[in-house]
Amino acid sequence: MGVEGITLITLRDLTERRLDARQFHANVSHTMKLSLAGWSLHRLFRAAKDPLKLVEFPAIARDRFDIEAVELNSPFFTSREPKYLRQLMSAAETARVRLLNVAVDEVGDLSADNDLERSRAVQNYGRWVPVAAELGCTAVRCNTGGMGIIDTRKGLTCCIDSFRRLADLGIKHGVSILIENHGGLSSDADNILAIIDAVRTTHGATVIGTLADFGNWPDNADRYASLAKILPFAKAVHAKVFDIDEQLNHPKFDLARCVALSKAAGYDGFLGIEYEGAADEIVGVTRAVEKLRPII
Repeated sequence: MGVEGITLITLRDLTERRLDARQFHANVSHTMKLSLAGWSLHRLFRAAKDPLKLVEFPAIARDRFDIEAVELNSPFFTSREPKYLRQLMSAAETARVRLLNVAVDEVGDLSADNDLERSRAVQNYGRWVPVAAELGCTAVRCNTGGMGIIDTRKGLTCCIDSFRRLADLGIKHGVSILIENHGGLSSDADNILAIIDAVRTTHGATVIGTLADFGNWPDNADRYASLAKILPFAKAVHAKVFDIDEQLNHPKFDLARCVALSKAAGYDGFLGIEYEGAADEIVGVTRAVEKLRPII
């Protein structure tokens, strides 16, 4: 039974979709490797003095952390012009680092019930799809929006419309559109599944997926149950990491359990470290690598 394009998900539906998703993951490499999300170094990118440049990021990932793939964040781009994109691709090639996807932020609310506001958000997110394609990235992460939303069903209807329009662009450029659990409507795993289901119904399974983040769940959510719901549709995964002590303990939550859930769901792609602790970012990422590499 659906309401305005929203599918209510049963346990049987979810099981069938997990099996379908595992079939998708059967076609990917079976060697999980670490990648690095640019947000891990956001304080360096935004430093008042000598900020890190995005074109320097691939070399940092390779030389400091021995990581071979990165996620780019839209706020750290200084341009979308072809010349700049070529410089970024050249820097990645020189460092022997793969550019995986672009995480887009701060460009609008895809769940807004105002048509003009939502159309502007779709346009703002959509302009990053050809950028990702030009860079050789396979996906763009788009936020659902809906912070502080009151009418969830109406918000979902609006959000589904937005993601269908973005899926049109994704198909045109050969780029997947990813939904991350990243606040707003996406704080509830069932909302993510409803959007995924609706877009898959009209646009197929290839163009839409999740970017499953180990963190980012509200305190009242069951982190592991929520992850288990969205991981079967993951085309990317964030290993969200907070502060790790010298003995490599991560008290915030169980990273090994999250990795195990990823594998159980059939995911075996890049595991993207996204450090958000209070410590020095280089130290934080270094400890994250030391913690995660033995368990993947």
